[in-house]
Amino acid sequence: MSLEWRTPEEDKEISKQDRPMKVFIMGMPRSGTMSLVTALKKLGYIPYDFIDRIFLGHMPLWTDALRAKFRGQGKPWGREEFDRVFKGFDCVLDVPCTFFPSELSAAYPSALVILNTRPPAAWHASMSSTLFRVFRWPTWPLLARLDPSFTGVWYEHVMLTFDIFCGNDYSLPACTAAYNAHYDHVRRAVPKERLLEYDVKEGWEPLCRFLGKEVPAEEFPRG
Repeated sequence: MSLEWRTPEEDKEISKQDRPMKVFIMGMPRSGTMSLVTALKKLGYIPYDFIDRIFLGHMPLWTDALRAKFRGQGKPWGREEFDRVFKGFDCVLDVPCTFFPSELSAAYPSALVILNTRPPAAWHASMSSTLFRVFRWPTWPLLARLDPSFTGVWYEHVMLTFDIFCGNDYSLPACTAAYNAHYDHVRRAVPKERLLEYDVKEGWEPLCRFLGKEVPAEEFPRG
């Protein structure tokens, strides 16, 4: 399966439109997210993913949102700020948006929430071979100084995101504790009737039943 990204131009056109928010995907990256977002696209949703935040220049805004919530620096985000970045999209996923379950649940009380799950050890192994490996590259601070307008913005954003998540400690014990804490937080923040705990291995049936959609004839996407 290959995930087809929209172009920056397509994202900008989407962001001019109005759509009601329908779904939040609150699981961590590398927990079946690529399969799930592909499935949601096939069901007609328009997801707001990490790449869209890059294309639309939203990373500094989310860095500010993280600082406000977790560092007490600036105004905490509410419906007005969320509407500004979500405009045109009806589905949201990936960090750091997933760190705002209470705020998003309150701001969009009719939206459904999918908590995509994966065994913590398998999740950590996947993260360690992908994102965590990239984060450990020793050249990032230098590259951030040489290219502050993009690499610097990205590096600051991801370092803050995972400092909040696990103190930028990518070991199995630290990440397992952080992973479990995040999932417990989502379970507490979202009313049970609006929450689906879901493993992509379950396929179309539970997902479509929760969303009120017909099950597609094609095979469920696999990452």
